[in-house]
Amino acid sequence: MEKPLDWYAEAKSVIESELSLLNHISISSLTVTDGVYLNIETLENQQFCVLLNKQGFRVVAKAFDQDTNNSQLCYETHFALLSNISKGYCQRFNELVAVKLNEIAGSCKDIDNQKEKA
Repeated sequence: MEKPLDWYAEAKSVIESELSLLNHISISSLTVTDGVYLNIETLENQQFCVLLNKQGFRVVAKAFDQDTNNSQLCYETHFALLSNISKGYCQRFNELVAVKLNEIAGSCKDIDNQKEKA
């Protein structure tokens, strides 16, 4: 028998990974037995309530703490969802990746320089 998922732990993991790429992300006050709702505000100041459950991530309202949408469109990952609803998310994500790659490139150059001196 499968162990049930800890949806709040899943939500907290998403929140930690995406906090710097959004204006706001938190666990909603709405409750559901097999999942968790997230309140998300994009960099474009758009608010969403998103249901996270075994099907994936689904926008259920364009406001916090509401479930008014009968949309069946689910995203497998939070990256896919956020990339679809926020161009600012994509831009900031790409900027952060570029910064990290430059840091790695700089570290590699430092290592190469140390090898040349040795």
